[in-house]
Amino acid sequence: MWFALATGGVAAFSWGALSMIRRARKRSRRAFLLTSAFSQKYYVADFVQRVQSELDSEGIDLVLKVPDRDYDASAQSHHLGRLQDRRREYVGGIIFAGEVQRLRDDLVAFCRDSRLPVVFTDIEPFDKAADYPHNSAYIGYDTGELGELAGQWLARRLREKRRPRVLIIASSEHSNRQERCEKILRKKLSDVMITTDDRCGFVRSRAYDAVRAHVRQMDSHECLDAIFCTNDEMALGAVDALSRSSPVTRDTVVIGVDGVLEAKALIDTADSPLRATVVQDTHRLAGCVVDLLVKMHRGRTVPTRTILNGEIYEAS
Repeated sequence: MWFALATGGVAAFSWGALSMIRRARKRSRRAFLLTSAFSQKYYVADFVQRVQSELDSEGIDLVLKVPDRDYDASAQSHHLGRLQDRRREYVGGIIFAGEVQRLRDDLVAFCRDSRLPVVFTDIEPFDKAADYPHNSAYIGYDTGELGELAGQWLARRLREKRRPRVLIIASSEHSNRQERCEKILRKKLSDVMITTDDRCGFVRSRAYDAVRAHVRQMDSHECLDAIFCTNDEMALGAVDALSRSSPVTRDTVVIGVDGVLEAKALIDTADSPLRATVVQDTHRLAGCVVDLLVKMHRGRTVPTRTILNGEIYEAS
C-alpha cells in the first residue's frame, strides 16, 4: 500500500513539474544568434559573450547557432530551417550572414515566413535599404571603410618610402576590406607595389604560411615594408611568421582589423611588428544590436541601416 501511494505521489509530482516546465517555457523569452563562423574566431566569441550579457539584462536567453563549416551558406541555411520550425519559441534574432550571394534568397524567405524581428550585422546581406525585408535591419561597421582606415594609416606610415612594398593577407569574405585599402594606397602612394593573397580565410596558420611563402620569393636586397591583414587573427599569424629573422622583413610593420585583446596587448608592448588595428568595438556593437532587436520586438520603428564608425588603435 505504501509503495502504491508513493508511486502515485511521484507520478503526480512528475506531471506537475512537467506542467510547470512547459508553462515556464511558454513564458521564457529567447533570441537566437546565427553566426557565419566560430572556430578560432575570437572577435565573434567576444561579440557572442557581450550579446549574451546584454540580452540577459533584458530578461532574454540567448540560443547560439554555429555552422558546421565556417562561411558555408548551406550550413547556415540548415539552421535557418530549424529556426523556422521553432519560430514561436523566439522573440527574434541576430544573423551574421556568410556567402551572402548564395544565402540571400533563404534570408528573405526566413524573414517573410518567420515574421520574427531580425537584426543583421557583420556583413550587409542586401545592397540597398529598400531590399531589406520589412521586419529586418542592419547595424554594424562598413567593411570597406575599415579597409580605407587601414589604407590611410599605411599611406601615412609609408609616405617617405621609395617604391614601398605592401603585402595584403585577406579572405574572400569581406573582400571590400582589401579592395578599398588597395585603392587608398594606390591613390596616396603612386609607386606602391602591392601583393594580395585572399586565400587565408581569417585563419592564423594560413596567414603564417602565406607570409613565409611571400618572403621566400623576395630577393634578399628587397624590403617588405608593411603587411595589412583583414582581421587580427591573421595579423597575429603574420607576426608569428616575422619572428624568423630575415633582412627582407627587418622593418616590416603590420596592421590588422577587429581590435581583439591579444592584438591590442601586443601593440601596447611597442616591441612588435604589429603596430595598429582598426577597431570594431564589440561592446558598443553588442549593445546597439540588442537595443535594436528589443525595439523591433516591441513594434517600434527603427532605421533600416545603421553604420558605426571604426577607429585606429595604435601604440601611444
